[in-house]
Amino acid sequence: MSHKAPRRYSNARNFGVERQQDFAADIVPRRPYAPYSRMNKAQNKWSRNLVWTASEGNRPMKNDNTYGSMKSPVSGTGYGPMKNAAYGPRSSSVSDSRGWRSRDNGSPKSKECVCKFWKAGNCKKGDQCPFLHSWTCFPGSAMVASLEGHNKDLKGIALPEGSDKLFSASSDGTLRIWDCHTGQCVHTINLQAEAGSLISEGPWVFLGLPNAVKAFNVQTSKDLHLNGVVGQVHAMAVANGMLFAGTSSGSISVWKATDNETDPFTYLTSLEGHHSGQVTCFTVGGQRLYSGSVDKTIKVWDLNTLECTMTLRQHTDTVTSLLCWEEFLLSSSLDGTIKVWACSEDGSLKVTYTRRQAQSVHALCGMNDAEVKPIMFCSYQNGTVSIVDLPSFEERGKMFSTHTIGTITMGPGGLLFSGDKSGKLRVWNLAATKV
Repeated sequence: MSHKAPRRYSNARNFGVERQQDFAADIVPRRPYAPYSRMNKAQNKWSRNLVWTASEGNRPMKNDNTYGSMKSPVSGTGYGPMKNAAYGPRSSSVSDSRGWRSRDNGSPKSKECVCKFWKAGNCKKGDQCPFLHSWTCFPGSAMVASLEGHNKDLKGIALPEGSDKLFSASSDGTLRIWDCHTGQCVHTINLQAEAGSLISEGPWVFLGLPNAVKAFNVQTSKDLHLNGVVGQVHAMAVANGMLFAGTSSGSISVWKATDNETDPFTYLTSLEGHHSGQVTCFTVGGQRLYSGSVDKTIKVWDLNTLECTMTLRQHTDTVTSLLCWEEFLLSSSLDGTIKVWACSEDGSLKVTYTRRQAQSVHALCGMNDAEVKPIMFCSYQNGTVSIVDLPSFEERGKMFSTHTIGTITMGPGGLLFSGDKSGKLRVWNLAATKV
C-alpha cells in the first residue's frame, strides 16, 4: 500500500475472535512501526533471524529490478518478487512469441519420481530403491521443516514485516502462529468459523472469514474488524492503497486505507454482478487487478475506476491461480492448463501459449533464482510441484508432498512456504538454487 497510515488504531485487542489467551504480547516488533507509504518499497534490509535461514554466502543475489512485472498479492516484501511494471503495453502483440513453448525434451529431471512407499514411511529397499527418497529434486534446495497442527486444507500462509512469527490459516477453523526460531506453534486461535484466505502486507495480516475480514498489525498489536463482506472470503489482494476481498457470492469488497486514526480502513464499495461464482484468486499488474473464479472466467479491473474492462473466457474449469510476469498474465485452472495472455493490437488480452497438463493445476508462484533468472512453481493435483524456467517452461526440478499443495508463499532469504490439502505446512530453503 503506497499511502500513509495512522499511528494509533482502535483499542480492540481480540483480533475479532474469541480466545482464552492474549497472543499479541508474543509478537514482538523488530523495528519501529513504519507508515504504509513504505510497505511497497524495496526488499527488507533487516534480519528476522529466522532459524530456517541459510548462511549469508548461499543467499540469492539481490536485484531491485527482479522478475519482470509480477507482484505477489501476498506480500510486497518477499524474496525475489517480480517487479510490478505496467502490464500489457499497447504496442505489444500476441504474436510476440517470447519463447513460450516447452523445451523439456524428457530430461532425467522431468522423469524423477518420489517413492510412494518412502513417503508413507515404509520403503524397505533403502539405497537400492530406483525412486527418490527426498521431498525435492531441485538442485540446492531442501525441505527444512514440517509444521504440523492443522488437519484440513491450508488457506494461507503469511510472514508479515516486522515479525518473527509465521501465520497460517486453515479450513479446520484455526489460525496458528509459529515461532520462526524454534518452528514451534506458540498459539492456536479457534476462529469458530472456516478460514478462507490469509495474506500479509507490510506489518498487516488480513484474515478472510465468513462475512468478515480481520486485520491485525504485528508492530502495534492493533486489530480490526472490517465490515462490508457478504459471503465467505476466499481471496484477498492489496493494490493502490486498497484491500480487495473476493467472496463465495462472486462479489469483491473493497476498503480504502485512510489517515483516520480510529478508522484506518474505510469500506469503499462492492464490485457486484461480474463473477457468477466464487472468487478464487487475485493478482495485480500495473494499474490492473485480475480476479479468477469458479465460473471459469478472469475479470480485468481498472484500479483507478474500479470498473471491469475485460472478461477472459478461455478456461473450461475453475481458475485457480493468477500471476503477472513482464507484460504477460499467466493463469492456471482445474482444466489442466496454464495459459499465457498478452495484449493484442486492439488492446484486448489473447492467449499466446497454452501448456497442457495431465492433471489439474492448483497454484502458481513466481520468483528469481540465485542468478536472478525467473522461475515458476506449478502445483498439481498429485502433490507434485514442478519448477520451470520462464519463458521456456523447461523443467528444472520438482518438489513433492503427500497431498495437493494449494498455497505457496515466498519468504525472505530464499525461503518458500507451502500448505497442502491435509493441513501440513512445509518450509523449503531455496537459497542455494544456483544451477
